[in-house]
Amino acid sequence: MPQPNEYKSLTECFLTPAREALLQCSHTRECPELDDWQWIRMGVNRSINDERSGRSFLQDWAMSDESSVGVGHFFETLKSARRLQLLEELNSMLAGSMPSHPDSLIDTLEELRVIDIYAGDGHYHAAGTHDAPIKGKRRAVGHFYTLNYRTHALTHLTAADLQGGRKKSEHDMHALKRMSSGQLRQGAAKGRQVLYVWDCAGTDMRQWYKWKQAAGVYFLSRAKDLMKITCFGEIEFDREDPINAGVLADQHAATETSGVMMRYIRYQCPRTGTEYEFITNHMKIRPGVIAWLYLRRWDIEKTYDTFKNKLSETKAWASSMAAKKMQAQFLCLAHNLMVLLESDITGKHDVINHKEIRRCEKRDTQAKQECSQQNRPHSPLLFSNPHRRSQLTLKFIRWLRHHLRAGSLMSQALQSLRRVYAAF
Repeated sequence: MPQPNEYKSLTECFLTPAREALLQCSHTRECPELDDWQWIRMGVNRSINDERSGRSFLQDWAMSDESSVGVGHFFETLKSARRLQLLEELNSMLAGSMPSHPDSLIDTLEELRVIDIYAGDGHYHAAGTHDAPIKGKRRAVGHFYTLNYRTHALTHLTAADLQGGRKKSEHDMHALKRMSSGQLRQGAAKGRQVLYVWDCAGTDMRQWYKWKQAAGVYFLSRAKDLMKITCFGEIEFDREDPINAGVLADQHAATETSGVMMRYIRYQCPRTGTEYEFITNHMKIRPGVIAWLYLRRWDIEKTYDTFKNKLSETKAWASSMAAKKMQAQFLCLAHNLMVLLESDITGKHDVINHKEIRRCEKRDTQAKQECSQQNRPHSPLLFSNPHRRSQLTLKFIRWLRHHLRAGSLMSQALQSLRRVYAAF
């Protein structure tokens, strides 16, 4: 039986969550030449289209049924502090309202019920065409993003501070320290904890302690090779619990330089036999879950791969700092809208990429066999959801681009996607 929104356009269905969030925003203004809604639609389309330049995108936009927008006018809007505030507000509302993703296992683990969990990392791309060179070279543009484990929502934490070009990059922990506790909590309700899963660039035991005490913000990372860690005793854990399979040790520990107590977990990956050393200041999550959470951090790296290789977002759109931040916010908005649309298509319209699922199941079966051959125990979390993918597929993005340009009805677009999934 057809769903009601099948009679709507794909564009309307895709953008409805952003439209609804915009109606609640406080930073909207009347602008007859380029109203806020058209500007947001343009930014989302600019993020999804594979146009290599702003001029190319604007020409493509003008050749559609939309009203044309001048090059100068569009790039002037990218400098607007008010529009940047609006976009930040809209993204915050949308990301905060996204439901648990169908392939997320977080809600099945009782110990994570009151914790908002984010993978965090920095990402750099090339400078804009008109960025002024510093010492004969244009500086790369950096941003720090987080990916919500439960909802798959992508959020922009901050842009890298290159101090007027005097620095080539900003260290992750330096950027995090510039942020307030409220910013790091990302709107988490009172009583909820926030856990960041970061790579080694996010380690600072003393700062972790301050965030934990002041704001209920925790961190999980890998131990650095040069860390001088002293262990002070074992933490008892259930070795019979299959979730803890692969955990070699769970210990109280501290580094010589910080003196702050933390957990030190040694874990052997069942797939490769590689040993990992994890550190965290959260004391109540099972060590097997800690290991699984860190291994899931790869998802944010795959999101950056989507930016670069699927959305062709490899350079800054414009030169002002406001424009650079807007680009990051638009990428987050486009990503979140695509996640919502794909989940809706799968859950409500039963359009499923069976070939991709079979490929995932085949990889998992091979991995299980390798674990058995090497006599390595593995947590059921590792192979419990063969439907899970770490990034949006290129075939989905190509399909979306095509039907947004064509102005297709949702029913037509769904039939097309079924054919695509069956053939490729």
